[in-house]
Amino acid sequence: MLTKYRNILTLPGARSFLLAGLIARFPISMYGLGAVLLVQSRTGSYFTAGVVSASFAIAAAVGGPITSRLVDRLGQNRLIPILLSIHVSTLLIMIYLIINDANLIFVIILGVISGASEPTIGPFIRARWKKAAKNRQQENTAFAMESVIDEVIFIFGPPIVTFLCVVFYDASGLLLAAILVALGGIWLSGQKKTQPEIHIVGAQRGKSALKYPGVISLFLVYILLGAVFGAAEVIAVAFSREKGSPELAGALITAWSVGSLVAGISMGAIHFKNKLSHRFLISTFFFAISLLPLPFISTLPALFVTLLISGLAISPVLISGYTLIGQLVPQNQLTEGFAWANTGAGLGIALASAIAGWIIDNSGAQVAFWVVAAAGLLTFAITLITYQDLKQADSRSAISA
Repeated sequence: MLTKYRNILTLPGARSFLLAGLIARFPISMYGLGAVLLVQSRTGSYFTAGVVSASFAIAAAVGGPITSRLVDRLGQNRLIPILLSIHVSTLLIMIYLIINDANLIFVIILGVISGASEPTIGPFIRARWKKAAKNRQQENTAFAMESVIDEVIFIFGPPIVTFLCVVFYDASGLLLAAILVALGGIWLSGQKKTQPEIHIVGAQRGKSALKYPGVISLFLVYILLGAVFGAAEVIAVAFSREKGSPELAGALITAWSVGSLVAGISMGAIHFKNKLSHRFLISTFFFAISLLPLPFISTLPALFVTLLISGLAISPVLISGYTLIGQLVPQNQLTEGFAWANTGAGLGIALASAIAGWIIDNSGAQVAFWVVAAAGLLTFAITLITYQDLKQADSRSAISA
């Protein structure tokens, strides 16, 4: 099973940009939970915590495609240091304002600036894999590895943040995130040989990757995927607190990620014969079904097991979704195309975390799980409705295999 993973790790520069990307994007599992824990501990409100987290996430969602489009044209080595300097400095100021009980408006403004300048490390690394891979199977394995890494991040990130914020200092989670994104981002920006080629703007200037058939469908799907992740993160914190075990919030999120990790490793080792669009449709169906039991869960052990099982459906959706985007957009807009997926997820996280926070404050954590279940069902519904657009990737995948 691991032979295919070893093969892609022998590609020139792969191990170096893989490790740099791991460090630089580790904070994606820390920003939301770290902000929720910090703001809630200072204000006592999950809704306020959700609003602050949402301001950061929405700005990151809006800024991601813009900065990624610039990266396609100017190069990662030129843009990443600029983005890092803005992102890290404003994040640190935002933390300072929260600690000192500053006006919420100022906190949100800093969150918007920091989020908008957050380097979209995931798309940067996937674009490098797209360049390095020699065939379609290597690309599928590389994207599977990226999904596995994302899950490893979410396995270790939430427990670390929860432990640091609850046991030591409520701002330590976000402070560690600032350090990691700075170190990994600087290292990645120095690896010029493996970055995608810089493309001169030509006849298609001004046309967004979002306008290509099928991409808008995936953008909507990723909004709903983000809604699932964002709501579940806030609910896990509230649910564990309601049950008298706040330190288990990270463990609940980790259970989800463990299931997804297992599925991701398996997907990277399988040579699929069915069509890419069909694989995505099946994945979203099982993803939706796996989330339906959540609103009926009332104990921590039952929730842990349910999240572990439903996690098995996450990686198949994410991996096939990114692969679809890689076939639907031109090569000179890959980073932007992948960034739209991140943007959708970011918007979903922002909106759902705020909505879930409001429901938790008024009705409790268990009721808020209906947000997660509804988002899962809509994920499959949109995939089914827009299936004809997604099928366009099948012929292109067959040609380039």
